[in-house]
Amino acid sequence: SHFCLMLLFWNRFILESAKLDGLQAGFGQLICTPIPAGECNPKNFRQQSDDQSLYAGEDWGYLRTTAEELRQTVLQQKDQILSDQRTIRELTGKLSESEEGLRFGAVGWSRHDIGPFPHNQTKGSTTSLLGESGISDSPERLADHGHKSGADNPWRMEDLEGELERKLELLEKERKALRLETEKHKEKIDHGISKLQNRISGLENGYRLSFPTRTNYMYAVMKHSVPKLRAFTVCLWLRSTDVGIGTPLSYAVPEQANEVVLMQGMHTPAELLVNDKVAQLPLNLSRGSWQHICVSWNHKGGAWQAYQGGKLRGEGHALATGHHVRPGGVLVLGQEQDSLGGGFDSSQAMVGELSQVGLWDRVLSSNQVASLSRCSKITQGSVFTWTENGVGVFGGATKEPGDLN
Repeated sequence: SHFCLMLLFWNRFILESAKLDGLQAGFGQLICTPIPAGECNPKNFRQQSDDQSLYAGEDWGYLRTTAEELRQTVLQQKDQILSDQRTIRELTGKLSESEEGLRFGAVGWSRHDIGPFPHNQTKGSTTSLLGESGISDSPERLADHGHKSGADNPWRMEDLEGELERKLELLEKERKALRLETEKHKEKIDHGISKLQNRISGLENGYRLSFPTRTNYMYAVMKHSVPKLRAFTVCLWLRSTDVGIGTPLSYAVPEQANEVVLMQGMHTPAELLVNDKVAQLPLNLSRGSWQHICVSWNHKGGAWQAYQGGKLRGEGHALATGHHVRPGGVLVLGQEQDSLGGGFDSSQAMVGELSQVGLWDRVLSSNQVASLSRCSKITQGSVFTWTENGVGVFGGATKEPGDLN
């Protein structure tokens, strides 16, 4: 019976070790999989002219910190598991030695009856073997387990089996404690990995602002302050779900509600307003498709350009010539401002989605605009970039993470 018990336990120990080893391998695959920073996802946007994509930029400091914390946790977990496995191996070795002692006892040998040992086996080595097995190595310990010291008393089968059962119980407790500790570590790491994967998913696919209905209270605000501008370029992705695009962007200052506005009415062409001066833009903005739009302006000669899908669609001059865009205003997405930060009109509201809104303090070249439409990044002269923390939503407008199809 004792041998069957040991065989059963050994099989269970092998299975548990395999599970632990598999757990370590699984963690390594989850934590160490590289995330390509800055790569475009070709599924993000399906533009009117052709399929293109844009990577949603984000601050990767959070990811690096979280990944390092998880890596340290996994290393500590690995060290603990290795230590516990060593303990189990030592206990298993002692069980093997106990079985050897049990073989001696099964034939009714005693310290007196064993007699001389052949070759290098001696009476002392037998006593040492029994002592190393943790069963007994002194008259006092024998007495503790119900043995009577003396040369006339044989090793009894019942005593050895009882000692082996105690060892098995101790090893079983150790195994249960190890399993519980491992499950706690696994739960903690799984939770951290889940949070990290959700974060990575949001960064890979970006996010979009959604304005589901035409209202005078649903809007978003860019939190970055706008400096004094002698020139600018505004680029964004948009998808309108109604006739006309409404007002994707408006910038107002205390002195002028229409300091910079990009808009299109339900039955009018797209327009760029600078200091309440208007230029009509020859853009073909249809419903249901993602469009990449860029408009630029320079105070010198009032020159302006309009791009769609990375291609120049129109240009002109004499738009607010000599004007400097004033700082300290409010930049609103989805509504046209008739007063600083308010005065919205539902007929001018945007219905649809926006993403990747960017503002530069200079006129971007045609090659740079084309690169932006193909998901490249341009940071020089950037007033703000598209980050989740940089945009506040109000009145029912929402931030929607995930695939931008």
